[in-house]
Amino acid sequence: MRVLSVLLVLVLIAPIVNAQSLNEALQECPGTMIGSTQPTQIHLQATNDPTTMNVIWATNARSMGEVEWNDQTASSSDYCYNHDIAFHMATMTDLVPGEEVTYRVGSGGTWSNDYSFTPIDPTSNYFEWISIADHGDSSEAMDVSDAIIADNTAQIVTISGDISYADGEQSTWDDWFNYQQDSMARIPWITAVGNHENEPGFEFTPYEHRFDSDGEIESETFWYSRNYPGVHMVFMSTEHDFNAGSAQYNWLQQDLSSVDRAVTPFVIVYGHSPMYSSNSYHGSEIELRDSLESLYVEKGVDFVIAGHDHFYERTWPVNSETVIDTGIDGLFARGQAPIHLVIGMAGRSAYEDLDEPQPEWSAFRENSSYGWTKWKYDGDKREISVTHYRIDGTVGDEFRLQEAPFTVESDDEFLGVPGFTSLLPILAMLGAAMQTFTRSQSQDYPILQQE
Repeated sequence: MRVLSVLLVLVLIAPIVNAQSLNEALQECPGTMIGSTQPTQIHLQATNDPTTMNVIWATNARSMGEVEWNDQTASSSDYCYNHDIAFHMATMTDLVPGEEVTYRVGSGGTWSNDYSFTPIDPTSNYFEWISIADHGDSSEAMDVSDAIIADNTAQIVTISGDISYADGEQSTWDDWFNYQQDSMARIPWITAVGNHENEPGFEFTPYEHRFDSDGEIESETFWYSRNYPGVHMVFMSTEHDFNAGSAQYNWLQQDLSSVDRAVTPFVIVYGHSPMYSSNSYHGSEIELRDSLESLYVEKGVDFVIAGHDHFYERTWPVNSETVIDTGIDGLFARGQAPIHLVIGMAGRSAYEDLDEPQPEWSAFRENSSYGWTKWKYDGDKREISVTHYRIDGTVGDEFRLQEAPFTVESDDEFLGVPGFTSLLPILAMLGAAMQTFTRSQSQDYPILQQE
């Protein structure tokens, strides 16, 4: 009876909050009518405007929230879903890129500690970030988290899907966010969805309420892009329709066509399932490759980053399974074809069975370790360097991609043809095109196969 009285009082006095009525909250998460208003699970969420930053946090009890920063205050939108935790999202504005911001969040008069972050200056000449996939909460995953938390130079973290592995158990999400808070409260983690974000009994609802890409609560755009120094990042969904004519395909075509390569010379696409994987557990997603590879090659995508298979693999620049370039001592020149990376080694149990023999397009693979990848854009060198770190701190793989094409020495000659090696990428691309043409002819005229 006493609980009912408390609930009745709360119903009468609680304010109506943005986007979600109290009535809806009572139906979906009645447990949030009482409890602590101490902010937890605090995490920054990047917008497409470097002068703004969203912050999301959780409380046990429903309450009005706000964020304080730079002598400013903004109210939060407060909401929940069918899990008895209340969420709050607020936007910090008028930020100066490159200048540190100190902030705190509060709910119901209870405030968090102070946290600091530095808005990324898109005109900066240097940029570092970490990329992972297939994370979870195993001991290996916590080792990866500890390494990320200890990293003082990364400015964002990207996750190519399969984030917490809640799989319907919502408290797993709560624990996962609380563990990452020491990192997520000072740098944004930017996500693409994986198959484990489509949860039994919930579908994508938890993901939609806990992350933000569009500035709207209780909604989520599953494909979007962000610009950072030297890099245009695309986050797509391999879990939604990506075929030609779909809303996602049309958006990808438009977004990739709009990139100003003078400002962001490098383009990276993040998704979950890989176009190229020689791991025997899942392997290459052929439908994804058939639908999007030609678009990525046409638009000059430099890297395609995936997870799904729990190992590390890097391809050569590749198109239609044909190697376009093998680089020079780990250095590649952009513009030939994308390099594909599978980085699903951030914590889930390793998939150790590999396809044999190793495909020609596979440059390097490692199937029994865990870790993360560290990326650096150097604007002076106009290049990106990539390092795959294992959790023991050793380096598994490293390479670089430069913006400029390789210069050809004047004495570079083969069979009397000056500059012959500069023609090799072109000849390889012609070979790939012929292979695709032959395959399509065989499909159209099956009798050719019989012959």
